[in-house]
Amino acid sequence: MSKTRLIVSLLALLLWCNHSWSQSGAPGRVTITAARIGQNLLLTAEIPAAAVGDSASAANTRLQTLARALLDASRAFVLPEAAGCEQNAGDVIRHFGNAGSEPGISAGWEFICTNLNELTTVGISLFSLIPVESMDGLTFPGGQQVVLADNPVLKL
Repeated sequence: MSKTRLIVSLLALLLWCNHSWSQSGAPGRVTITAARIGQNLLLTAEIPAAAVGDSASAANTRLQTLARALLDASRAFVLPEAAGCEQNAGDVIRHFGNAGSEPGISAGWEFICTNLNELTTVGISLFSLIPVESMDGLTFPGGQQVVLADNPVLKL
């Protein structure tokens, strides 16, 4: 299996795991997932409509704006400069609540890093875009953690 195919497969798995894990928690929880593979860092975010608005129309408007903002991964995450990470790919998928799924956003990014050993944490600037006090974090192989707005760091 080629490295590109492996990364695409893992990114799809992370999005699926992220979506499944967020469904098992409290409704409206934002979930962030991170995995390091070789020189690559994969990040995903699962953002349900309930996390961004208290009414369907408010959430719909906010999700539309948020989906555009997330095309730039630096609006959601801060990576240590010493890790030398450059975004290689990214995708933002808007869910409209069809076929039994809840409305929201699934987003994923791939970074290629020149010094992955320097990458021990990821700063979460997503809190500036979504007014929540905490988010669920899932790291591979690290496990689960809660990321707080007053300490917005995901430990890898």
